[in-house]
Amino acid sequence: MTEQVPVGHTPDRGLTITLSTPFVESLSPEQLDHYVRTVVTLGEAANDGSSPSDLAMRLKDALEAGGVQLPPTSYDRLGEQLTEASGAPLSIITDKDQLLYGEEDATAAAHRPSAPATADPEHPDRPTYS
Repeated sequence: MTEQVPVGHTPDRGLTITLSTPFVESLSPEQLDHYVRTVVTLGEAANDGSSPSDLAMRLKDALEAGGVQLPPTSYDRLGEQLTEASGAPLSIITDKDQLLYGEEDATAAAHRPSAPATADPEHPDRPTYS
């Protein structure tokens, strides 16, 4: 699959769509911009009463008009996610944690918990694993 879209939907952050590196690298800068703009535009219109399948068809038509082709299941899943989010804040990031659209707090770096005293202590009796 060329696109990875794990749901990061939470009430406080909205919907975060994560794009895989192979998918991002398969697109020209113009195509990536078109993808982001299309998803954002249709995401904002997702609470207009459209069904997920209607939204998936609109996504397919709009994305393919800009030269972006996804597997059929990706349109369906993206339509479902946008419909479920119902106009909630949307962020689009890469799996390398690069923010393409939305709030900086959508990136994984903004959510790494600090866990004090969890460093891996060095000890001379500790075995070495390879």
